[in-house]
Amino acid sequence: MNTRISPTDNARMNETDFLKLFTEELSYQDPLKPIDNREFMAQMAQFSLLQEARGQNEYLSALTTQSLRDHSLNLLGKTVQINNDTDQSGIVRSVSFTEGQMPQLSVQFGSGMPVTVEIGSITRVSHE
Repeated sequence: MNTRISPTDNARMNETDFLKLFTEELSYQDPLKPIDNREFMAQMAQFSLLQEARGQNEYLSALTTQSLRDHSLNLLGKTVQINNDTDQSGIVRSVSFTEGQMPQLSVQFGSGMPVTVEIGSITRVSHE
């Protein structure tokens, strides 16, 4: 039997993939030389640690996203300086969020039309 396990869309091995791989490994095992209990437990522990690390990574990613959103909302009405050739200062008029992207700020420079910039381009914030 030739079992092929292909990566998922996000190239992560999940529990089902692990069990398929483990079952395939057992099917090729020599019955006279079964897998060592310590080796089996080590494999299970590694998988458990991997799952825990993924969960922590997802939690930290969500926490970072929420922190960026909160920080962006705190900039509403504040004067900010953006990182460009002219070091312009303007007032943050609105904030927009798109999944998987940095928050976008609408900054009005003087009496001109608001310009959309990423939060990462802000170099200074003042409360003028």
